[in-house]
Amino acid sequence: MSLLGPIPMNVLLYFGAGAALLAVTAYIIKMRRRRFEVPFSALWRRVIDQRDPNSLWKHLKRLLSLLFILLILAIVLFAAAGPMWGVSDHDAKNVVILLDASASMKAKDGDKDGTRTRFDDAKKKAEDLIDSMGGGDTAMVMRMDGQTTPLGRFSSDGPMLKKLVEGVLPTDTPADLHRALGAAADALRDRKNPLIVIISDGAFPADQIAQARWIAPKPGAPEDLASIDLTGMDVRYIPVGSRSDNVGIVAFNVRRYVDNKAAYEVFIEVENFGTEKTERRISLFDGELEIFPDENHPFELAPAGEPGARVRKIYKELPTGATGRLRAQLSVPKGLAPDPFPLDDEAYALLPTRKMMHVLMVMKHEDIPLRAALLTYDNIDPEEATPQEYEADHTTAWKHDAIVFDDWAPAEPPPVNAIYFHPDADKSPVAIKKDLKDPHVTEIDEAHPVMRWIGLSDTHFDESHVFAPDKGKNEQALASMAGDPILVAKRDQGHKYLVFGFSLTGSDIYLRVAFPLLMVNALDWFAGDDADLLTTYATGVRQRVVLDGGANVREAELVAPDGKTKVMTPVVDGLATFYADRVGVWRVAGKLPDGHTLPPIDLAANLANPIESKIAPAKNLVLGGQKLREPEPFAMTRNQELWIYFLIAAVALLSIEWITYHRRITV
Repeated sequence: MSLLGPIPMNVLLYFGAGAALLAVTAYIIKMRRRRFEVPFSALWRRVIDQRDPNSLWKHLKRLLSLLFILLILAIVLFAAAGPMWGVSDHDAKNVVILLDASASMKAKDGDKDGTRTRFDDAKKKAEDLIDSMGGGDTAMVMRMDGQTTPLGRFSSDGPMLKKLVEGVLPTDTPADLHRALGAAADALRDRKNPLIVIISDGAFPADQIAQARWIAPKPGAPEDLASIDLTGMDVRYIPVGSRSDNVGIVAFNVRRYVDNKAAYEVFIEVENFGTEKTERRISLFDGELEIFPDENHPFELAPAGEPGARVRKIYKELPTGATGRLRAQLSVPKGLAPDPFPLDDEAYALLPTRKMMHVLMVMKHEDIPLRAALLTYDNIDPEEATPQEYEADHTTAWKHDAIVFDDWAPAEPPPVNAIYFHPDADKSPVAIKKDLKDPHVTEIDEAHPVMRWIGLSDTHFDESHVFAPDKGKNEQALASMAGDPILVAKRDQGHKYLVFGFSLTGSDIYLRVAFPLLMVNALDWFAGDDADLLTTYATGVRQRVVLDGGANVREAELVAPDGKTKVMTPVVDGLATFYADRVGVWRVAGKLPDGHTLPPIDLAANLANPIESKIAPAKNLVLGGQKLREPEPFAMTRNQELWIYFLIAAVALLSIEWITYHRRITV
């Protein structure tokens, strides 16, 4: 007999000791008698003087009641430990079933009609494997996709394990074999006869397959932390799948023209993974409206590995659509067999709507270069004002989307996005540390949207403020001289500020191409267009998404493409963690501490993974140089769970104790 319950033995002992202490304490309190003063004690003297010959038996009866309670507690705790009979058999195995639930398992090649997926076959084989286990064998089911999820503890309960398998659903993410094998090996590390069974189509990256290690490193040798330690493990492979003739979209992006912000260019890449040449048709939709329907003609793709197997399509001069949600769809011309893997036949991209931005320029003196730079932006409606006019009517700020302060700054930051050039030291939204003469830019944060494609190394400045950005206030240095920031971006309560330490009149920046592009990037950042290349996100990859609200936002709500599934995700330094397990358009909205929700942001997620789209199943899987075989039949071992019998015994003892107590036998 052994104990296989989910509660460790030391925890059960602590519970048992505590329960016994409470039971004894309650018993002592119950047996304590109250004292009463009774008159005419002479009448009771004769009774008191009589010695009860059964007094010892009465004490024993009371002790029997305590023993009943302690015995019932002991039986219940022992049943919670999960006593099993027969698992000490030397042939009994501990099994981890890695059930591949990645995107490629949605391929519809489980039957000739194309209605059954290979994941349905995988679940059937997992259930057959569970049915073939001996009574002493135990198993744990793990779902393997972009994340590895144990679905329960080790158990020999076949119906329960099969129910877990039946409830698994495939996702739209690639499989992470490295993580799954590591989790399975850790779960089996201290168990006898460990066995890992992979039920999959074998669509794994080559680097993950090669990272398996079957032999422990020699003493003193450096350990490869990236490898998967399978020392002492028996790993087997059950293949599923049959077809390989798939064509899928492997790339879908939208690029905005720099010289024409109202026009876009769409890039689509399609690849044939089958061994025969085939034809496909691409349709591009803005919402439900098809774009360029007259150009929707079939095109030919060569067999995999040959020139022409990958075809690129570019749609130029695409106007801004009504919905801004683009969808590319592959379809099969009439007369050809249907595609067995429809998941990669659709891809999504977002086309942000462009709105006219009202920008106010507050200038002490006429600044023609600043005005000219803003006019290069085709959807800018610029206005001008003097500092006196701005201070005379503070409601002016609310009427604009952004404000540019040139060589002047108001006492309080405006309630809209703003750009500052050389603000006064006591009115700067970012603290000023010192001033520099003849600074030269040596470092640029190229990852920030404002500094994309910007070079300032050859720009001359007469002087500049040096800022002291505070990360706690969501302030970030964008350009510096030897570590001294002279350009800082800041987020504050949903507003964005860009603060330049130098003045336009004391610099030659307006003579360079970088200046109008810098202003375009700044206004794009204000509008939420983080990049001219509006890339989509890949499923199964953890991403960081910039949210408005800055340091005030602690969490955000993610809404799945179905509009029903909602999860909360943490936000750190204005960046939300985004993990998409389904293809489609997601929505993320930051939550402020006061309960208000920031305007939501849409995110497009696509599979875009050639390894998953290459659905040709691997009949053989070579892991770390070792070919995996199918699992051998399990040995016939016997096993019996005993907890139910102990629970029945506890109920029986509880009934006996109740009857004896109420019949005054044990009191």
